[in-house]
Amino acid sequence: MPPEAPTDDERPTSALQSPAEYLGDICGRHQIVMLGDQIGVRQHLEFLANALSELADQGIANLAWEYTNSRRQAELDALVNAPEWDERACADLFVDLLGAGFGYQEYADVLRAVWEHNRAEQRRDADRRPIRMVALGLPTYVEDPALLDGRSAAEEGLRNWWLGGHFRDMSAFHAASVLTAEVLRSGERALVYMNVTATTTRLIEWAGGKPTTSVGNLLWRWMGDGCRRVVFHGTIADTAATERVEELVSRSPEGRGSTEVRFGLDLAASTLGSVAMTEVTGSTDGAESSLRLRDVADGYIYLGPREAWEPATLIDGLITDDNFASAEARYRALDPRPEPYSRDELEAVRRSGQEELAEAWPPLPEPPEEPKGRFARFRRGDS
Repeated sequence: MPPEAPTDDERPTSALQSPAEYLGDICGRHQIVMLGDQIGVRQHLEFLANALSELADQGIANLAWEYTNSRRQAELDALVNAPEWDERACADLFVDLLGAGFGYQEYADVLRAVWEHNRAEQRRDADRRPIRMVALGLPTYVEDPALLDGRSAAEEGLRNWWLGGHFRDMSAFHAASVLTAEVLRSGERALVYMNVTATTTRLIEWAGGKPTTSVGNLLWRWMGDGCRRVVFHGTIADTAATERVEELVSRSPEGRGSTEVRFGLDLAASTLGSVAMTEVTGSTDGAESSLRLRDVADGYIYLGPREAWEPATLIDGLITDDNFASAEARYRALDPRPEPYSRDELEAVRRSGQEELAEAWPPLPEPPEEPKGRFARFRRGDS
């Protein structure tokens, strides 16, 4: 008679760290940790907001991101250390970034979580160091739309003309400079939360036959082992690799019979680190070669399958009578026309942007084919 299957209480516990424990641990071991994500994934932002205690316990005093404008750093400092939460001031920081704004509620919730953490720490111990938000958003042509003389700031050539270089490269130099001034010169640590393409470290990716530059590249070449890259599962645009990781997770002891697998781990000595990359092109040593997951990232956070992602939600009432003129001018710099946009049109732009978030994410793995039956279905009337 076969032995009875073990109950949940009898199954051995996993040796894997939880995602928050792992993130706190790797941040405690390195000065800069680049955390790569796709734009607007609700679950990832909720995780980040809930991971602050783990980060603080490891002495992480800075959370840097590119989603608010660096020229508003003083206002960001005031917001997360204020005696009372100011929802309007929080929303206005996002309006300032790109006109119609990066106005998603879950990003605002991260700022509120930092404020709540800092208030709790102050009540517990006045000497405890608060977590500081460091803004890496690049002030650009959108700050003075009149300079564009009716042209579109989204044009590639105009970006080059205004910034003196490719926008991607200039934003990387800007972020590296801010992190140097705000974090590294003080000998502090930071978790840097950015779009996944900005977080590459030793990997140099290629686009259109040319190598790209990222803030992670710049910092890693300066700091070496002091800088590490962690990515969320599914954020790297390699569908086959995403599918293979999910297959391995489902076959692991933690994944068998469980739909709530969540963990973080270093990739260097793990099975997941050996997963081949078939769609990512680049180099880690100057020569083109095949890549594995451990070549493109140092750490991995798995919160669930890629298909479970949900888009962030819009901040209600983002555009007001007070900020409308500024928001409209900034948006018209990106999409110029002679007459101003109405408030309803800007709201429509916001809604369409939110609806298109998922379309910009890496595609889902193809579902497995249904196995064909051993015998064909009997035709009606067959016996």
